Amino acid sequence: MKFVSPQYPQLVVHDLGVTFVDGEAEVTDKDTIEALRGLPAELGVRAAGGRPPSAVTGKTGKDPA
Repeated sequence: MKFVSPQYPQLVVHDLGVTFVDGEAEVTDKDTIEALRGLPAELGVRAAGGRPPSAVTGKTGKDPA
């Protein structure tokens, strides 16, 4: 799973063995993925991809076009 860190593009999470390069890190270990998801929001680390924001798709989840 790909994670991004736009605020700290060279972030290193030593405890988890994760290093972001140009704001991106690829993680395959399930425990590490869960730990990254649990990091404080102030770090700005989030999983890449997923659903577009609801403001774009509306409440129905369908493309407004």
